[in-house]
Amino acid sequence: MKKASSIFFIALAVVGLVCVRIFENVLFNDPFIAYFKSNFQIYELPDFKSLSYIVSTIFRYSLNLALSLVIIWFLYKKREFIKAALWVYLFAFIILSVAFLILSNLDYEWIKMGLFYTRRFLIHPILLFILVPGFYFISKTKINQ
Repeated sequence: MKKASSIFFIALAVVGLVCVRIFENVLFNDPFIAYFKSNFQIYELPDFKSLSYIVSTIFRYSLNLALSLVIIWFLYKKREFIKAALWVYLFAFIILSVAFLILSNLDYEWIKMGLFYTRRFLIHPILLFILVPGFYFISKTKINQ
């Protein structure tokens, strides 16, 4: 029964992550969605209000973080993994946000791909795909020691 409830909550969190992606146009103020769906290399960066965009990005990052933590918890049920994930997400957010703001103020052609990937790490749960196998490896090597 415990395994079934864990699978249910993991599936629910995955559906939540999918919903964040599906409803991104409704939920978040992000002028870069349309920009990066176009041939952005030939266009100038869109105008955006830094504070509004940052608040929207923090909201989206927080939703992805909460749903990712649910997945990590129900996969491993270890507090130290949750603490480690929180630290990784916190440091990643700080570094990526600063990098995004710096890159968005530079308007060189070669900056646009860096901006694209920095934003991608901020708005998508990519860290989850890194942390889950990492925690799996840690949990299996600790058992074998």
